Amino acid sequence: MNDPFAEFARILAKELIENDNFMPSPGSRVKVEATRDDQEIISLDLTPFKARVQPVSAAKYFAAVETVPHLLSAYEAAKRDNVFEANYPGAMQRVFGYAGEFLQAIFRRAQQSLTDSQAAMVGKWLAGLDVYTAVKSVESLLNSRADVALLEVAQQRNWTVHFDHLAIRCGSKAGGDAERVVDMLKEHHGYVSAHFPEEAFYQFPDGWNAYPLYKVLENGQVLRVFIDQSDADNKTQIIQHWNHVYGYTAHHLAIRATVVEGDQRRAVSLQEVMDALSQRGIGIMTPTGEYTSGLLLQVFTKPEKNPAIPAALKQTVAQYSPDLAVMIENGKLLELVSRREMSTDNARKLFALYGMKYDVNNPVHSAPLYQYFLPAQAAHVIRTSVQTG
Repeated sequence: MNDPFAEFARILAKELIENDNFMPSPGSRVKVEATRDDQEIISLDLTPFKARVQPVSAAKYFAAVETVPHLLSAYEAAKRDNVFEANYPGAMQRVFGYAGEFLQAIFRRAQQSLTDSQAAMVGKWLAGLDVYTAVKSVESLLNSRADVALLEVAQQRNWTVHFDHLAIRCGSKAGGDAERVVDMLKEHHGYVSAHFPEEAFYQFPDGWNAYPLYKVLENGQVLRVFIDQSDADNKTQIIQHWNHVYGYTAHHLAIRATVVEGDQRRAVSLQEVMDALSQRGIGIMTPTGEYTSGLLLQVFTKPEKNPAIPAALKQTVAQYSPDLAVMIENGKLLELVSRREMSTDNARKLFALYGMKYDVNNPVHSAPLYQYFLPAQAAHVIRTSVQTG
């Protein structure tokens, strides 16, 4: 029996090979290959992940947000009513009490600097997500000028801003910390792993590992969550120390923009988004380069620094490496993403795989050609995160 997901991937692969600078992948009709700038050949699997469509569970909390206090109370209600890391035995064992103070400081700043119109804008965007990504996005959005600035720029330019993914920093493999969060997301929030091994687990040579998870909502929104942790035998790898200090907050929130032109949705280029944020004084860090021949591009804004970490905590992490006391202040990044969109005809076929009807004018209906991550680009995330300039 033919697998409709694999058959769809073969259609995409054939079109990319015939019309773009992609090559067939030996032995697989669902993959294409591309040559990076350094001449390394990379392989991209175009098979969409399999998942049952899930409810838009954030809507009941955030859809009616009009003020800053309402946004914060909606966040508290969503967190209280649903299962998060703090509800799991053992998850908070190595998290310092300062993690709660860190969040409270973010919310106090928001009460002073965020306007009610900005809060309403944020609430409207969150309402299209699920409760897990909405709660994590609140913590991230309110900790960054760049995130809110991009939402405002999008309004002015008639762009649609899409949630692409967020990365949760867990502890160490020694405690099974990422595995615990993965179990929680699958059992209580309806996430799934990709159904082929290459996209179910990543192991990186610089001392960390990660589990990508996926979810599709009944409004057409696709959610990607990247659950990462330090390797058990790498005491200086920073992810575990971020977890100790900041808890299970997002290491970064990745968002991207699209625009409708005629009957086609087009990805706003990375350069367009970078230029728009630069005009608002948002610093941009090192781009990833075209690892995927343009199917997935990424760049980061400069980290939100957190100089308020107590000296005692800095001393605690510095015992593993003096550099950690500086790196740990890189509290959060915004990742800018551009994923090339499918043709409208193929987008209809993709949505039909999940039993949905594609509408090019629906703001959350985005259909990227490449659904996943690439380990070389994911590794760049952590390298960029610890830059101190």
